[in-house]
Amino acid sequence: RPCGGVIGAAVLIPGDRLPALGHEQAPYAWGGPVLSADFKRQPDHFVVTEQLGFEPSGAGEHLFVLAASESHNTRHLAKSLARQLQLHPRKISYSGLKDRHGLTQQWFSAHVIRPEVWLDEAQLSQEGIQIRVQRRHHKKLRIGTHKANRFTINLMQVEGDRQLAEARLNQLQSQGVPNYFGPQRFGIDAGNLQLLQEWGERQELPSDRQLRSILLSTLRAWVFNGRLGARVGQETWPHWQSGDAMMLAGSQSFFTPDELDQSLLQRLQDDDIRVADWLPGADDSELDEPLIKLLQLAAMKPEPRALIVKPTAMSYHWDQQALVVEFELPKGCYATSVLRELAALREFRQ
Repeated sequence: RPCGGVIGAAVLIPGDRLPALGHEQAPYAWGGPVLSADFKRQPDHFVVTEQLGFEPSGAGEHLFVLAASESHNTRHLAKSLARQLQLHPRKISYSGLKDRHGLTQQWFSAHVIRPEVWLDEAQLSQEGIQIRVQRRHHKKLRIGTHKANRFTINLMQVEGDRQLAEARLNQLQSQGVPNYFGPQRFGIDAGNLQLLQEWGERQELPSDRQLRSILLSTLRAWVFNGRLGARVGQETWPHWQSGDAMMLAGSQSFFTPDELDQSLLQRLQDDDIRVADWLPGADDSELDEPLIKLLQLAAMKPEPRALIVKPTAMSYHWDQQALVVEFELPKGCYATSVLRELAALREFRQ
């Protein structure tokens, strides 16, 4: 379904300053999809598993849990774990947010000091939650802790040229895709953008922490997608421009060079670093009211985000009219931003 940035665009951002681009409206890097396919016809057609990047130590006052569900989002899972462990919800931590449309496996940590306390896996199974791993660790899980996400995606009723599709898959792996925020960030039918417009017109932020976080994340993602989309349209998105940051591949570390010298150019060619633009902060000179006011109220600082993402450990195979694709992406990157360069997706919502 379309999840773009056109709702309230005239109010939020002047069109001549920044294109109002969401996800479906965003320009393609490689000429548009070469297939059409059914997407998420059933939960196990979209499987995502968090790659933690380290092994829990086996000792400590935090219980690390790998939980799987095909019908619950992250916040619902966290509340279920807290309820069974008789903890305040704030004692449950997670690294990233997952929605409920698909089979998700993600990590949680619970601050449980008593070493004899474990989750009742049978009881949670009755709620549609499967516990894959329980293991102790000496530190809590924090936002952004996990390293990557592994996706296994079944595209059904595929139509199009298979030879073109395989060439495109190889191109996506070698050259990458624009690192757009996916439609999940904007809510069902881009509903988060409508909320953002309403609060922007009020020139205030909600007191509820969760809603406040959703609005600010939506705002920054929408602006970033617009800027990245403009660069894709100009074919400048893989190339460094003055003011861009450089991010170390596979890391959140970054630096802002004054110029692109031969050493940096070589590191770009070696895929050691990636060009990054900025998620807007309170001092963003390109944004007008009411957006800048919301960022100022939150004292938001700019953060870098890579303009390009390359799927790794990719494989695929055909099964009659189905195409099964597997790949990994760094945390914070969206499988839909990869898939849109391959296929026009007919999404099914449970």
